[in-house]
Amino acid sequence: MYPSFYDANEIALSEVTDVVYEKIAENNINVINISASETDSDIANINKRVIVFNPNFDTTFSVPFRLAHEMSHVLYGSRSKTYTFSPLSKSTEEIEANLNGIQILADIFFGDYYSATQRWEHRYRFIELFDLQPITHLVERCL
Repeated sequence: MYPSFYDANEIALSEVTDVVYEKIAENNINVINISASETDSDIANINKRVIVFNPNFDTTFSVPFRLAHEMSHVLYGSRSKTYTFSPLSKSTEEIEANLNGIQILADIFFGDYYSATQRWEHRYRFIELFDLQPITHLVERCL
């Protein structure tokens, strides 16, 4: 029997999240999970190569995207900065972290099995799965 669409999405999210955590570890980045207030966003500290992840943070963005976004800050951001999760910011650094985070997720989700055309054709499932509707324009730029 085939899993329901909801179950398939939950499995995909779980598998992608696992791979994101593997990539974080491969890049010698530590993740500290701190259950804080729903208003306390995730944080990336470049100097310490750490992501402080708050599972209670109230956001519509998916966990794998949040982690990939923060990992992008650590890998590609300015050397002396600490970033708070703010994907709707218009700053260049946040837009770059969004684009890099989207690319990380797309490479995991689509793998080598999908051509650029196929990625484009399946972009709405990707956007929905990772709750990227507010930054659809950036997803379309990446794919």
